[in-house]
Amino acid sequence: MTWSAIRGQRLAVDLLRRAVAGGRVAHAYLFAGPPGVGKRLAAAELARSLNCLASEAGEACGACRSCLKLAADPPVHPDVIVVEPDGRLIKTEQMRRVQNEVYARPTEGRFKVVIIDGAERMNAESGNRLLKVLEEPPAYARFVLLTTNAAGVLPTIVSRCQIVHFSPLPPEEVAAVLQEKAGIGAEEACLFASLSGGSVGAALAMAASPEVGRRRDEAFDLLLGLGEMDDAALLEQAAAWEKEKELLEERLEMTALWLRDALLLAREAPERLVVNADRIADARRLARRYGGPGLMAMLESLAAARGALLRNANTRLALDVLLLDLHSAAQP
Repeated sequence: MTWSAIRGQRLAVDLLRRAVAGGRVAHAYLFAGPPGVGKRLAAAELARSLNCLASEAGEACGACRSCLKLAADPPVHPDVIVVEPDGRLIKTEQMRRVQNEVYARPTEGRFKVVIIDGAERMNAESGNRLLKVLEEPPAYARFVLLTTNAAGVLPTIVSRCQIVHFSPLPPEEVAAVLQEKAGIGAEEACLFASLSGGSVGAALAMAASPEVGRRRDEAFDLLLGLGEMDDAALLEQAAAWEKEKELLEERLEMTALWLRDALLLAREAPERLVVNADRIADARRLARRYGGPGLMAMLESLAAARGALLRNANTRLALDVLLLDLHSAAQP
């Protein structure tokens, strides 16, 4: 892989490439942006460029011993440490390992590179352990923190990082990647690109899953029938979502997109702005049923629940509150 393989992030890529070429790489970066937009790819390419044995103008050669070891995901290079959440959190023991390893000099490359994916999920103690290293980092160490929620990272850690923003990709860029990597047709690629919210990762996952259409139907059916559900049915729905936590973010995103589309149509926005473009009539049904104020209240409830989940709130409690709030907003 090269920097050019990171699609739709020209500003971030140019900044990092110039930093490597000029020998001005910061001790710590915070890559902030939505999931699936290239943050992890950029972190891996930065590690490759820093440790390439024959790099030139900020580009890794892709052929040396170091580059070949860093081609895997996760990397198998002894000087690159990748930390991911263990369950819901990045735990103290994981950061203790980073502390122990980062002070050992590089064995094969020029830099020790620590990539922390999900930096907002460090608990207080693990965050403080990282902070101690960032306060007095070894000259040969570089840290790359990845986050979908910069507000969830300790401010004292953020203050010691150079922030690099990664943006959602335009739908046409996502569609092009889907056609190239997933081998699907243009119409299907455009639909998944619209549903993905600018995330290549989410779009590729949708293209690989035959269940995406069913989950979109489920989100629509739930919203359409909210007004007729009693508290027991709502709490049962929350329990069902909690049982399949790996699908939760996708379900919440599908629900949010239906509400967004309906709100746009309730406010007489052009149909070309609707994400569920193949189901305009269904979006209009939601718009007629709940109206602008009701739809806005639902979106606010959904945003509050997603924020609580990002802050590691109790999942079942957050979902119970969400479903009950959606039901209240659905009432005439």
